[in-house]
Amino acid sequence: MVKRSHWSKSTVPVRPQTILTRSEVMRQLGAFSFVLPYLVAFALFLAYPMVYGIFISLHHWNPMVGAGGFVGLGQYALLFNFHDLATQTFWQSIGNTSLFVLISVPFLVAVPLILAYLIYLAPAKGLFRPVFFFPAILSATSVMAIWAWMLQTEGGPINGFLGLHVPWLVRQPWAWVSIDLVTVWWSIGFNLIILYAGMTQLAQTTFDAAAIDGAGLVRIFWSIIIPQLRNVLSVVLILSTIASFNLFAQPFLLTGGGPANSTLSISQQIYNQGFGLAHMGSATAMAFFMGLILAAVSFVQYTFVRQRGA
Repeated sequence: MVKRSHWSKSTVPVRPQTILTRSEVMRQLGAFSFVLPYLVAFALFLAYPMVYGIFISLHHWNPMVGAGGFVGLGQYALLFNFHDLATQTFWQSIGNTSLFVLISVPFLVAVPLILAYLIYLAPAKGLFRPVFFFPAILSATSVMAIWAWMLQTEGGPINGFLGLHVPWLVRQPWAWVSIDLVTVWWSIGFNLIILYAGMTQLAQTTFDAAAIDGAGLVRIFWSIIIPQLRNVLSVVLILSTIASFNLFAQPFLLTGGGPANSTLSISQQIYNQGFGLAHMGSATAMAFFMGLILAAVSFVQYTFVRQRGA
């Protein structure tokens, strides 16, 4: 017969209260001190401006006198009042910026990708990388001033060299051609460095094996490099799209948004509304709406790239 063991009372062990020693407290404070600078920067330069911007967008706000009357979501509703002239101009700027994104982003990805591959094959890599990256470190004002002079219809060096009379900055489609040309020349260096760095991480043995099998340089580029750079290309694509949606300096300094507002960008319209007309509330609402557009476009691009990668 098996004897059962009976417990008079089931006892649950009580865990002793944890008391942090002085050294443990100092260690945790030391770890927190590494995060504190980022938290301060996040609060000052991201959280506070965003909250303050939401507050401004809910008021009639003049930058000279401050907050006016509270209007709630009226500034956002005004963005869909197509009888308002400012709203019509805003949606025209959205169309202009979208057109610029569609035109410029393929060049901002394809051109640096091809150049990165050519530099990867070239013997003097240290010479070509700084040459193509140099325009990216120049200020917007200096770049636009140089190109505005070069693209002058009368007496411009480009028209003089080509022997033509092309109205680069005052008529369409030449105005968009000029803005895209300047943008690609100015900003491909950043994307080129990212793509070149990605290529240097690829296994050289893969290229050697493909060459032994008879694959040429074009075949290696199309069938090996591009598929293996998919993640890097997705980053470059998203960054280029965001940068193109933030188009401002090129039309502002080259064409002034003309001719007939055909090159007016979203950022330029926000600037005109906020600082030109002193309607800071509606300008802030436009900025938040632009942020939603950017978030939606970036999410669609990221989802598409992930599905293609899977």
